[in-house]
Amino acid sequence: MYNKPMTSKAKFLLAVAMLFSAGNSVASTFINVFLMRTTDNSITLVIWQSILNYLILLIAFVSGTRLLSKLSITKIFRLGIIAQALYYVIILVMRNNLLPFIVPLGIFSGLGQGLYWFSLNLLIGDIVTEDNQAKFFSYQQMMGFIFGILVPALSGFLIVRMGGLSGYYVLFAISIFLFLFGIFLIKNISGFKTENKMNILGVLTLRGNRYWDSNAILSFSMGFKGVLNSLIFVLFAYLIFKNESTMGNLGSFQAILSAISSLIFAHIFQKSHTRAMYFITCSLSFLTFVLLALFANPIMMIAGYIIFGIIQSWGSAIANAMNYRLSTRGGNGFSQREYIVASEFPIALGRVLGLLLALLLTQILPSALTAYRFLFIATGLMWMLEFIIIDYKVKWLKND
Repeated sequence: MYNKPMTSKAKFLLAVAMLFSAGNSVASTFINVFLMRTTDNSITLVIWQSILNYLILLIAFVSGTRLLSKLSITKIFRLGIIAQALYYVIILVMRNNLLPFIVPLGIFSGLGQGLYWFSLNLLIGDIVTEDNQAKFFSYQQMMGFIFGILVPALSGFLIVRMGGLSGYYVLFAISIFLFLFGIFLIKNISGFKTENKMNILGVLTLRGNRYWDSNAILSFSMGFKGVLNSLIFVLFAYLIFKNESTMGNLGSFQAILSAISSLIFAHIFQKSHTRAMYFITCSLSFLTFVLLALFANPIMMIAGYIIFGIIQSWGSAIANAMNYRLSTRGGNGFSQREYIVASEFPIALGRVLGLLLALLLTQILPSALTAYRFLFIATGLMWMLEFIIIDYKVKWLKND
């Protein structure tokens, strides 16, 4: 039985989410390489910026629960996107004087992402039906991938051709424009406030609830493997290829595969497919990360771009949809909104622990490449561990 089409409000929300995803996709391809180059290839400052970013993200996310009694959710939504745009505006303005601000920049990015995701998560819960949530996330990713098809290759070409950091600035300017367009479209989404204080601490201290336990495990794993993948994969590729143009071309090819894969997924996916498709995603991700760690060479790196281009959009769409499905079933006197907000805490914990592990390994191991290999193995193991534990607890809601 096919899912019902999305409402007009859901479509406008999807458009804003697509633009935000596209803006981040355009910039994220080379942001860590850019930051490495502005710090004389020191990964330490980049990691500390990321740690600050995720701590502020969590603070902003929780602050949203209090702001919601004073401001409409759509105003908080706009504030989040504005703060994220400011992150790149500051980079464009400061340019060669950026070094002292590398770590503090995490405040703007964290504030932007925290308020944005707080607003988007609650709006999705209110506007998008459960049957359409996986499709929503899949289409959202697809837009990011479409923008990532031409931009990485073009940016890689500009970076190499123009020299210095000029090509990076063009990339960040495009992201700012996409964020501003998203802010404009928010006017088509109706907002809401809430007078009731959310009992987030009550959810976090809840014990023996298999739905919340599964949600917390999934959220922690998403944060852990997500931050390591976004931070390490591009830097790993840079060490292998030593050429931004090659990375850009591979990024564009991966985006083509991901856009096609996301479109197919959005059309064929049904809730009954969840367990089988996530098992495929986890198994292939585990195998690919382990092989990348064992065989750090250009051929294996190209294979990684291809495999992840096909399957990781499935994993992200399913995991995000599962977060909402588990939140609606938690019960114990807590609302879906409270579970959604509470799930940000294990996500943040996973991110911070992942970054601290990266910081530790890069300090104690003889080379960055060796550290990245161990981090890839840890990421691959997390994929499989996550699947096994949630399958044991709720069978991925197979019979629901």
